[in-house]
Amino acid sequence: MSNKKTGNVLFQQANEAYFDDEFEQSESLYTQAIAADSTVGDYYLKRAQVRSKLGNTSGASSDARKASDLTANKSDQLRQYFKALYLHGKWAFELKQYDEAAESLRKAATINPSHEEVKALLEKTEPLTTPVPEPQAEPEAEGTEPARPKVRHEWYQTDDFVILEVFIKRVQKDAAAVEFGERAVSLSVKMATGSENNYDFDPLQHNIVASESTFEVLSTKIEIRLKKAQPGVKWSHLEQTDEDQAAKSLSQLGSSRKGVSWDTIAADAEKEAKLKPSEQGVNELFQSIYRDADPDTRRAMMKSYVESNGTSLSTDWSSVGKGPVETLPPTDTFAKPYSS
Repeated sequence: MSNKKTGNVLFQQANEAYFDDEFEQSESLYTQAIAADSTVGDYYLKRAQVRSKLGNTSGASSDARKASDLTANKSDQLRQYFKALYLHGKWAFELKQYDEAAESLRKAATINPSHEEVKALLEKTEPLTTPVPEPQAEPEAEGTEPARPKVRHEWYQTDDFVILEVFIKRVQKDAAAVEFGERAVSLSVKMATGSENNYDFDPLQHNIVASESTFEVLSTKIEIRLKKAQPGVKWSHLEQTDEDQAAKSLSQLGSSRKGVSWDTIAADAEKEAKLKPSEQGVNELFQSIYRDADPDTRRAMMKSYVESNGTSLSTDWSSVGKGPVETLPPTDTFAKPYSS
């Protein structure tokens, strides 16, 4: 039996024990389920509730925090994410960990602004948090571009929006301005001291709809809601990374002798024969695979395609990483060495 199946079986047994009020046995079974598969947020969330029943508030709070980490940015687990945030905020408040409580409750309130218990608890927690000092820009060396002032920010997403939270307290509503671009967002804040701080997030990982993006100045933060240009597409990072740039370059390598452009391949194929409906999305397919892949899969795709001179495309890094990828020309053809 696989670890995931074992974990699920133990999880079901733990649930049954919980419903029978056998809390100690239930906690033990949830712990065994987590040992079998520690990637499931619901396992931690359920154990957190059992530990609360047993009076272990510290353990319950820790489990709820872990559950929120495992379910964050997963649109199909938004309900569990909200519950984990709320419970962590509640128990952290009881433990007088006010900064941690406020952090989780703010996120929960953003997901469900009308939840009365979250709103009431957040109002009690906010005055007890540690004041956040005004962000200061680091000294600039001559000839260098101004550094982005250091400030804590976090983000999460739904199917339609990416929500960016910039934590600066006591900003006047007319002292903040946000500019939205096709793939960038810029925040400007005039501080009480008269200084002005600018925060640029450019380029973002994916395009946004500037006209439908908004922001709101709250007592402890500035919340920026970025409307996704492609609803349902999962962002793995807020800003574009080097790997994202590599993915973009993959479709622009047609000018290189070792590169390839899926657009060019599709266009050339259409000249020779009409594409079947199932073939028309080849460009989108390969780009989608690369965009959503993990780092090992991306390395495998790049390495296999380049080293095989475009005759092979693999997603299995455990195989590709062992050595050079052989050129495999189509049947009845042969590979001709490149000469400049």
